[in-house]
Amino acid sequence: MNNKTWLLVILLGFIWGSSFLFTEILLNYINPVLIVFFRVSLASIILIIYVFFFTNLEFNFSKEILLTFFTMGLLNNVIPFLLIAFAQETITGGLASILNANTSFFTIFLASIFLKDEKLTNYRLLGIIIGIIGVVVIVGIENLSNIKNYNFGIVLMLFSCLSYSFAGIFAKTKLTNIHPTISATGMLSMSTIILFPFIIIYNANELININSSVLYYSCMFAFICSVLAYFLYFKILETNGAGNLLICTIIIPPSSILLNAFFINEIIKIYELIGLMIITTGLIILDGRIINFIKNKFI
Repeated sequence: MNNKTWLLVILLGFIWGSSFLFTEILLNYINPVLIVFFRVSLASIILIIYVFFFTNLEFNFSKEILLTFFTMGLLNNVIPFLLIAFAQETITGGLASILNANTSFFTIFLASIFLKDEKLTNYRLLGIIIGIIGVVVIVGIENLSNIKNYNFGIVLMLFSCLSYSFAGIFAKTKLTNIHPTISATGMLSMSTIILFPFIIIYNANELININSSVLYYSCMFAFICSVLAYFLYFKILETNGAGNLLICTIIIPPSSILLNAFFINEIIKIYELIGLMIITTGLIILDGRIINFIKNKFI
């Protein structure tokens, strides 16, 4: 990657890392469902305006495409966003970001099962095993043998990783011929439609009484972590391919920990840091770049 792409990758990692900070802040004002609804609805409005007034993109919708957007909205937005927001009610944003890094391990493993062209190489398998060890360190061996001591925020985070992984696999099979901006707009719009009935039925009173602070943080959350993040994501895909996006996954946890420590004085525990280092090692092995460099240089 050239210097410009490195900058984009690092910036995207920090932006995705900041999503855990925004969630922590908004949990002081509103419930997790509203947090997710504001994020997807405001982002979809911005993207719809962008597509219709600032691009020349043309697209013909069909029932199959709408069903694809609906499925992606569930798997890539509604389910994981809700699980993460509910998880952060009981665990810190820093810990949530560390556990979120396991998405890559889940994706590689599941892709090897469901996609014929995604093979589980020895290095990938080693990376996955190391990632699992990192999770065990974070959860604690004593908790693995006693379900009553489980912090279910950790469990929710792992399920959110699973949802993201299925979304990635589904997108690879269904969205390859659709312009990325259309995909993002359709996915976020469907996410809004899915959540809207629940908001009206169960959160109408809270919606009416929303204050300016909530609107401010929600708009910032939607624009920075969804709209701007998607633009950077697609730019990296266009110039350097999906492989380099794994580096973002490595950048997210430390950036989230730094941002949460600076803005809300959140403290990360030593065993969480050890787990982070183990998971990061797994991600580096999964990426393969350093392994290939060592092989070419010294072997």
